[in-house]
This record gives sequence, C-alpha cells and structure tokens, in this order.
Amino acid sequence: MRLYLWFLLRGSFVWAVSTLILRLLPADWVDRPAWTLLITGAISGAGLVVATLVFLRKIEERHQLAALVSFVAPQMVLDAGVVAAFADVLPNFPTGHAPLFGAFVLWCYAVMVMTAVVATRPRA
Repeated sequence: MRLYLWFLLRGSFVWAVSTLILRLLPADWVDRPAWTLLITGAISGAGLVVATLVFLRKIEERHQLAALVSFVAPQMVLDAGVVAAFADVLPNFPTGHAPLFGAFVLWCYAVMVMTAVVATRPRA
C-alpha cells in the first residue's frame, strides 16, 4: 500500500511540475497549428513507451501495473481539472486549445497505461 501511495505522490508531483512548466511557457511557443501538435504527440508517444518500460523495470513484477496506474491516475484527474478551468490555469495558451490539450494528455496517459498492460501481461 505504501508503494502505491508513493507512486500516487510522485505522479502528483510530476503533474505539478509539468503544469508549472506549461504555465511559464511564452504564449508564442504554444500558439501553433494543430499538425505540429500531432507530430509532438507521435514523438512524445514513442518517448512515453520507452519511459514506461524503464519505469516498470524498477518495480517488482507483481506491483508493476498497479504502481503505474497509481502514478498516472492523479495526473489524469488533475488534468481533467486543468481542461475544465483551462483559461485560468494556462492563460498563456489560446482558449481554443483546451480540447487539443485534453486530447493530447489523454493520449499520453493512454500510451503509458496500454504499454504497462501489454508489458505486464502473463506470457503463455
């Protein structure tokens, strides 16, 4: 149980730092066409697969999937709040980017969880 709490806290910390970084980005860095976000999504998806596999290697096999879910779940909930209050939390982003932001973070979390599910499935 302590292990999962530790990952829950780590996930919350990662969310806080990444949200702060996004908040501090200059507005001209984030006002990009949607196709650049798709390229960013593809590149970050590949990076998240590698990061998730490295993450899982450091955890005892029977705890891997639950630990990763404990890490990702608070970030998903907190980012849902960011999307709901997008203009207040990320005023440097154009308001119209809220759906793209929501889709992008959902994509990232889905990549991480699906990578963990596939990597931890029982082998026949």
